[in-house]
Amino acid sequence: MIDSFPLEISQDILFRLPPKCLIKCTLVCKSWRSLIKNRNFIRTHLSYNNRHGTPLLLLHCITRDSCHTYAYQVFLDEEREERYSLHYDNPTFDEYCKLEFPIVDVEKMCNPCFRVVGTCNGLVCLADDLGADGNIFVICNPSIRKLVTLPEPNVRMKSNVRYNVSIGFGFDANTNDYKVVRLVTLLYDHLGDPEKRTVAEVYSLAAGSWRSWRHVSRVSRMDACTPQAFVNGTLHWQAVCETKGASYHFILTFDLGSELFSEIMMPEIFKPSPSNQQLQLSASGDGKSIALFWRVYGLYMDDRLLDIWVMKEYGVPESWTKLTTLWAVGPEQSLLPKALCFRKTGEVVLELVDEDVCHYFWLFTCPGHGLYSIDPVSTEFKYLGISGYKYYTIESYEESLVLLDMDNAVSY
Repeated sequence: MIDSFPLEISQDILFRLPPKCLIKCTLVCKSWRSLIKNRNFIRTHLSYNNRHGTPLLLLHCITRDSCHTYAYQVFLDEEREERYSLHYDNPTFDEYCKLEFPIVDVEKMCNPCFRVVGTCNGLVCLADDLGADGNIFVICNPSIRKLVTLPEPNVRMKSNVRYNVSIGFGFDANTNDYKVVRLVTLLYDHLGDPEKRTVAEVYSLAAGSWRSWRHVSRVSRMDACTPQAFVNGTLHWQAVCETKGASYHFILTFDLGSELFSEIMMPEIFKPSPSNQQLQLSASGDGKSIALFWRVYGLYMDDRLLDIWVMKEYGVPESWTKLTTLWAVGPEQSLLPKALCFRKTGEVVLELVDEDVCHYFWLFTCPGHGLYSIDPVSTEFKYLGISGYKYYTIESYEESLVLLDMDNAVSY
């Protein structure tokens, strides 16, 4: 019956359908299959979904008998329970659906499971670097069960060289291309010189290959698996610049369009003190700027806090504004909030970490914790009904058909 409608009306009807329904529609007839797999249709469907789609959150959590964490890395044994699911970004945090992600030959991986680097336009970038640095990267669309496995990166280190790797993933609107950025920070060179250096390489999904880059200036130290924030077509990571007699935190940026590195200054209050603090970037609630979570752990209750900052005007350091300070809670004030991400409502998703059980801040074995949502203004906690896991990541997500038109994307 829909074939009797004018093309514009047929397209308008199909634009409103979710990806899983559209995949079924490709089996109806050749004309529908050709229409739905058309690049222009995929772009318009994505645009419609961004404007009218249901806000979703992608949750990845892992539980196990033992969970050893160092900075942003998590060291896992082979026995674990892993969960991927989509949830409505609403007050009740209801589950939208469970997700299946690609199964890669475990013998080829350095870790028992992937880390979610980031999400963009329905795509999820996965990296084999949750504990040890691996060279397997996957870009997949779980809504249509399509994936692209990236070739091994060009920049690889000898086993006796100490280094950290940070990854970023985002979309270049200028070229309609998705890119993965890999930053490799040498901790010591082969002569044992303590001078640190960071080099970068970029993978283009359209080209299907990595391009190596020169050294990234001013960067002295980046932690492994440093969380990214993708805002305004630009990737952001927290980094440290170390000079003779001084060092400071700053935000390293990479514009995916111009492919230029730059930096944004953090609030002046932040000073490098790796023994008792952790910084994490996030997109703001409206997605138009960046936010910063500053988590401090001390031996005394008054030294345990979480500051939540937002850059009110993107790119203007003077507009950094502290929204709230959260202190350790619980009967013995041992539960210190750990922020995960902003929600579109402006609330923040966080977990409560028992720092008295986690014997050290940077290296510890943690029990399962629950997820909460907090309003930075009222500081009211709301339990989200998820607990018992020892590792969580949450990313905003929107369903799409991206990858459906790519010949090198395989089904799983």
